[in-house]
Amino acid sequence: MTDVDTVHDAGRPAADEPTDGRDPVPAAVDWLLGIVTGLIGLALTAVGAAMYARVDRALIADFVTSEEVEVNGLTPAEAIDAGVPFVDWFAAGLAVTGLLLVAVAAAFVVARRRTRRRVTREGGTTATFRACAVYGAAVTALVSFIPGAAVAGGGAAAYLYGESGSGLRIGAVAGLVGWVLTVPLLVAVAGGFLAGADAIGQLAGGAVLVGVIVVAELVALAINAGLGAVGGYLIDRFA
Repeated sequence: MTDVDTVHDAGRPAADEPTDGRDPVPAAVDWLLGIVTGLIGLALTAVGAAMYARVDRALIADFVTSEEVEVNGLTPAEAIDAGVPFVDWFAAGLAVTGLLLVAVAAAFVVARRRTRRRVTREGGTTATFRACAVYGAAVTALVSFIPGAAVAGGGAAAYLYGESGSGLRIGAVAGLVGWVLTVPLLVAVAGGFLAGADAIGQLAGGAVLVGVIVVAELVALAINAGLGAVGGYLIDRFA
């Protein structure tokens, strides 16, 4: 999500041309995106830390043994034994993911400010490849309630970047960005399943479950990247 790549100079304007004329996304959007992402990260970190500190074996036991909860394939005792390490791993994953989001948000804002200052001095455009991919990922997240939202994100990234023939590539990258930021949480969930399965002597079964989850996530990643590439291609072809 950082933005240190070379400034894209297609249609380079004169040095005295106002910065606003070669800036497809206002600086306020960078700040808004950074602030929202940072706040989400802080919230995840707080939830993860609270869960790690407060959810203990007794609380899990109360939850599992309540009348409303049914754990298929496990006895209540096994569910409790498996739940303790899983909750610890999951809470840690939430906290780490939140901290990563905060760090990435701050790095993005700093990098965009640096790019804008460079463009003010040297000309060109602030629409760098990485920044436009991030904007596309933000669009995907914003309309994620719509099936195939990555098409919109990939299209937005390609439109903002504006370089003919780059739509497929930047659209696919826009589809990947959001997934990459969730990797720590996915790793934590996988670790939690393995630790929980090992706690009840079902490590092999846990490994199979983790394998299924990994394959499903990779398929989802490929679909998201593919849809983003489609959106970028459509912009290249028709815009």
